[in-house]
Amino acid sequence: SGSFTLYASDVNSFNRLLNEFTIILAANGQQAEKIFVPRSIQRIKDTEIVAFVKRADLEIPDNRITEALTKVGLDVISVIRLTRKDGNAPTSTIKITFKDANNRNTFIHTGLQVDSMHFNAEAASQNKKPVQCYICLQYNHVAKYCKTKQQICAKCGDNHRIEQCTAANDAIKCNNCKGKHLATANDCPNFLEQEKRMLNLINQYSSTSSPTTTTPIIHDSNEFPSLPNMYQRQQGLLHNDILDELINLLT
Repeated sequence: SGSFTLYASDVNSFNRLLNEFTIILAANGQQAEKIFVPRSIQRIKDTEIVAFVKRADLEIPDNRITEALTKVGLDVISVIRLTRKDGNAPTSTIKITFKDANNRNTFIHTGLQVDSMHFNAEAASQNKKPVQCYICLQYNHVAKYCKTKQQICAKCGDNHRIEQCTAANDAIKCNNCKGKHLATANDCPNFLEQEKRMLNLINQYSSTSSPTTTTPIIHDSNEFPSLPNMYQRQQGLLHNDILDELINLLT
């Protein structure tokens, strides 16, 4: 027993691994293990099944909305009326989570119809801002999962909180790119690189994004240069063949 990592070449291969891999193994008498998806991709997949209805009458109960959606054939996981920050007063905004993106997208086009009342629906927006740890100030993880647990000052880069920093303003130094700005600055080259990576991931793994011809920059481009466009189709077919062979080998 053990674990291994598979890198999908595109969203189709990713969805096949996610939806078919354990089913095929189980059908052939193999132990069906759980597939773990990177958090950055899981957030994208979770967001694209969520929609919001605003300015919905407070008198409409959640179960009434669930019934209305189920009646028209939509597969709903949950209907939650959002509350104010104090958690006590309900608002006129409804958060609806669907089984998949197809159900959500259908709802976005049709809206919510409860009796004679109609409400427009909005898709949940993908979060394009890179995740940055407030302890080490590195990207792609939060403080809860920080491995170093060593506090880095966003102003000077030393081992203390920024509130305790005594460095002069002209001594500001980003601990990530060594530039003369805060490590949390939105114009930091490292931030912009991570933001571009987030956009590429969203374009690649969100079924609601417009098609893109740009290969997501998940790995270092010097070590893994992009293939010429004329070979991309053949490469995609090759990856599908490899995936088929992998499944056959394991079954």
